[in-house]
Amino acid sequence: GMTSLEYSRSNFVRLIPPKYAPARFARGRFIEMTDYASWADLAVSMLPLYDKAAAALDENVQAEIERIRAASTDPRQRTQAVLNLVQDKVRYVALSMGTGNYVPADAKTTWSRRYGDCKGKTALMLAMLHALGIEAEPVLVSTVLGDGLDARLPLVGLFDHVIVRASIGGRTYWLDGTRLGDK
Repeated sequence: GMTSLEYSRSNFVRLIPPKYAPARFARGRFIEMTDYASWADLAVSMLPLYDKAAAALDENVQAEIERIRAASTDPRQRTQAVLNLVQDKVRYVALSMGTGNYVPADAKTTWSRRYGDCKGKTALMLAMLHALGIEAEPVLVSTVLGDGLDARLPLVGLFDHVIVRASIGGRTYWLDGTRLGDK
């Protein structure tokens, strides 16, 4: 029930990447394998993790949502308030052990301990934005690989960060809960 692949080649010529070229030119030769048929399939497999994490709310998170709701009816101002809250009131701490590398802590947990990684902060923002009626979804990104990911096979390991894409009035807003002071 196993499949094997054998590849043999000799007389390799050393690859010298062009100076100042994007990172995709410096990676050299490699072989990739994946179980995902497309990038969309990868996204579909990750989305339920964020849906579940964003669904966990408690009275403390709900109180913050109601405070933001009462302060403004403008969805952009509400989105700004959510972003400010997550950036300013929840400390960023990388959590990479166990399932922390891919599975976000839920919104309730992230808010109660007042720290979280990009995944937990994203889940908290999603929970709050959804409760305020703002369309938003998680977006996996690579902060180091640069362009050219679309030419690679869909692999979860290519991503090292997650942010929120919010849609308000036909415009797209990219929100990173791990940063500070975004306007």
